[in-house]
Amino acid sequence: MADQLIGASGVLQLTLFAFKSTTVLYQLVESFRSNQRTVRELKEELKAFTDVLQSLQETSVSTDVDLSALKLPLLRCGKACKDFEAVILKCTAHSNGPRTSFRDWAKLKYLGDDIAGFKNMLASYKSTISIALGDANMRMAAITVNVLNEYKEMISNTTADLEERLQSIDNKLRMISTQGTEISSEDTDERQQIQEERNSTQHCLDICTKVLIQIDQVQPNAFINLSSTLNPTVTTLSGLTSAQQLTATAFRACKEKLTDTTTHLERQLRDINNRLKQFSLRPTNLSSDQADEQEILEEERDAIKQSLNICTEASGQANQEQTNVYEDISLVDDSQQVIISTIGALIAARRVSAGSRSFQVFGQMSDESFQNLTSRIGPEKVVEPQSRADPEFEGRYGTGVKLSGQNLKGVKTPPK
Repeated sequence: MADQLIGASGVLQLTLFAFKSTTVLYQLVESFRSNQRTVRELKEELKAFTDVLQSLQETSVSTDVDLSALKLPLLRCGKACKDFEAVILKCTAHSNGPRTSFRDWAKLKYLGDDIAGFKNMLASYKSTISIALGDANMRMAAITVNVLNEYKEMISNTTADLEERLQSIDNKLRMISTQGTEISSEDTDERQQIQEERNSTQHCLDICTKVLIQIDQVQPNAFINLSSTLNPTVTTLSGLTSAQQLTATAFRACKEKLTDTTTHLERQLRDINNRLKQFSLRPTNLSSDQADEQEILEEERDAIKQSLNICTEASGQANQEQTNVYEDISLVDDSQQVIISTIGALIAARRVSAGSRSFQVFGQMSDESFQNLTSRIGPEKVVEPQSRADPEFEGRYGTGVKLSGQNLKGVKTPPK
């Protein structure tokens, strides 16, 4: 069912669906006027989530960036908000007092989690969408090193949250599989969800393998375009500049992280295969409630796995080096040129020449340093060199008049 909805809907349609469901749930929670901390935090998370969805809507309309990886997370967000809305309405329907007196928030459960668990689930999806948007923006515009570091930290935190959420769902599915031999229709749905999880896990392994191969191909040539005439005072013992060494370290860290993730996914895949074998030995007569719960858990699992894929791809994009290459640059005499990077990108320059009395700057510096540099560089007064000595009588008797041949007619030549 989820695959059919995803295939028939685009990112914009699913974004609008998630936005509408989130807004309706926010308005419902707001109507209770509760001051409980968990309820306040849920409202804040819902409000922040709608803001991110608005940004996603604007990006999907104004750009042609491929955001199709967000389809499943968006679908799960929309369905989760609608389901939680139904849970709240069901609980309040049995309450005798007005909405403002409802106090049974602790009894609300969704997929076995309380309000805090539901809020954390929304936070993970919100971060995943933010990472996808950041990846899209990074492809279209330059960003500073500080922003890039914050982006990497958000990717790491979101990945950890998603893996924790995935482990929680695995535990719930394991509990269902250890129930009695009487299997309801919910167990049938669960069986389908686990099969989808297996396919999704295999897809994640393929992505990790592909990224690892790409890193192995990119890293040896990462600095091939850098000028060999860089200032030797900034080189390290390894022969690389500090910026190059930092980029190489990032390559190694990214590769180690992907290797660890691949090992974890392979272990998880073996566990899934074992559980699928157990399902094949059990009856298939599941109850409708168990089938519904299994289907929800399956969709939730697939959404989390897709979110992890987004984090992995965004992490690879964030760790790619940024190099600006300049070639065949010539300056005439008395000229000025400044080629710098204020966002921490590497600069490679080859075949650069300058004329006499020229001023030329290459390298990296902060924006503040660049402003100080430009304030010092001003137009210099060029003094033309004199090609002859000053005439001996110049300026002594005023402006002279050039004598032509006609003016000389009739003029007597003084006797010698």
